[in-house]
Amino acid sequence: MLDCFVERREVTEVVHQRSGLRVQAPTCERGHALRQEVSGGLEQVWTEVADGALPPGALPSELLAPARELLTPEPSPPDATGLVEVVRRLVDVARAEGAAHLDVLLREVDQRTLLANASRLVADHRHHALIELKVYRAHDGGMAELWRCAAYADGARLSAALPELESLVGRMAQLLREGTPTVPCPTGSLPVVFPPGSASACFFHEVCGHPLEGDVVARGGSYMARRLGQRVAEPFVTLSDDPTDGCGALAYTWDDEGHPAQPVHLLHGGVVGSPLHDARSAKTLGHLPNGHGRRVGFKHPPLPRMAHTRVEPHLGHLDGLLADIPHGLLIRHLTPRHMNLLSGDFSFYIVEAQEIREGRPGRLVSPGILSGNGLEALASIDAVGADYQNLFATRGCRKLDHGPLPVSFGQPTLRFRQLHVRPWR
Repeated sequence: MLDCFVERREVTEVVHQRSGLRVQAPTCERGHALRQEVSGGLEQVWTEVADGALPPGALPSELLAPARELLTPEPSPPDATGLVEVVRRLVDVARAEGAAHLDVLLREVDQRTLLANASRLVADHRHHALIELKVYRAHDGGMAELWRCAAYADGARLSAALPELESLVGRMAQLLREGTPTVPCPTGSLPVVFPPGSASACFFHEVCGHPLEGDVVARGGSYMARRLGQRVAEPFVTLSDDPTDGCGALAYTWDDEGHPAQPVHLLHGGVVGSPLHDARSAKTLGHLPNGHGRRVGFKHPPLPRMAHTRVEPHLGHLDGLLADIPHGLLIRHLTPRHMNLLSGDFSFYIVEAQEIREGRPGRLVSPGILSGNGLEALASIDAVGADYQNLFATRGCRKLDHGPLPVSFGQPTLRFRQLHVRPWR
């Protein structure tokens, strides 16, 4: 079996840093990959293409015409004028609110793909615009910072959302102003709350998503695979990976092997569900592909990968789920530190968190580490709210150094009875 993957990816980027505003020259990457079964596995050969020119014999004859059409660049590069104006307006807001500085990364990506093999010919078009914001405020001889991001279907919709983005920058500056100087991160086991749509949602990407990717399950390297079909959390805990949702910007119709995208339950009513599959892992485990064979680009083969990982909403909201906590931690931003897929042991850097005092958010805390075991943490979830929000992961997922691949998260407020935290340094 031979399959062909053709891709054109165009990127426009505007950056604001301390050195000033910079508009990157638009890039256009084009190429194709041929993959076939060989003795002992699969072999892939990729080729970059300049100016849409395909040499004779590069692809099967029936694919040449649609491939040439896809690879031909647009007649004029994208206009970044609107994106530049967004960045300038946000920098003005940050200054007016007393911030020391605002870093902005604004990127628009247009990707077109074509997949052909013996059974299907599938074309897909994916377009998104993302913005990453980092507000800085000086205090105690140092610099405090807050990070937020958002994604939109295209640059025009991002520009239209400027009033909401200005309000976001203003709230970030206010939180830094009221929350600094920070207090030391506590040490010990205490109640932990993740607010809706926060970067703490990467917890489920690492602790549940990667252990249920088909290649990890197939090689016997997953602590979750040993619990397939077993209850590990309360009945109100349901976790899905749904490429058709995609944070309103990253959704896709077909995966990069031409299989229809579909939602897959990782946990359903607290019970461990199904692995995420590409064609190869599905075949190994005797399952059907379920639309999660994803490529970083034509230079990489497809792997079982997450797309939009979400905790399904239940009951309640942030204020209500905080109300009966005398002392705990409200964690808005985690980044991965360590994940043992075989045992389920994990640790995360706590990048942004606030004390919970008598049921209300308090001061920001210094950097910390959140650690524990996946099964124990899932069993510790005692409430899931209904106040669901999405978040785009601007830095993407870097599984096996195949990255960064765009992914997103979604969750309502989520409360753990207790998790272990300690200061980072």
